[in-house]
Amino acid sequence: MWLTVIITFLVAVLSGLGVGSAGLLVTWLTAVEHLPQMTAQGINLIFFIFSSGAALVIHVFRTPLLWQSLPFLLLAGMGGSFLGVALASVLPQMLLRRLFGIMLIVSGGMGLFSKHKSSKK
Repeated sequence: MWLTVIITFLVAVLSGLGVGSAGLLVTWLTAVEHLPQMTAQGINLIFFIFSSGAALVIHVFRTPLLWQSLPFLLLAGMGGSFLGVALASVLPQMLLRRLFGIMLIVSGGMGLFSKHKSSKK
């Protein structure tokens, strides 16, 4: 249990540095802790609520936000969440794990091979 707490803390630190934490935490929970995919994703969503809340506080003070787009983003996010839960509850767990793995590979490849604009400040 303590190892999981330490790993979760390290994932939170990496998340604060801009590394995608969802893949790391869900992978740990399913591969090492042997949790079902749905349970691991649910835990990751709770983790995301706190990490995104902290990031929001920082962004509010550092970056001008487009407040007029907030209602649309909230509705789209809630709709996507409900649709995702509905789909995940009817998909077989093995298919769900494979789709998640494919998503990790594709997003990792995009991050690895895409050209980033360097910011000079």
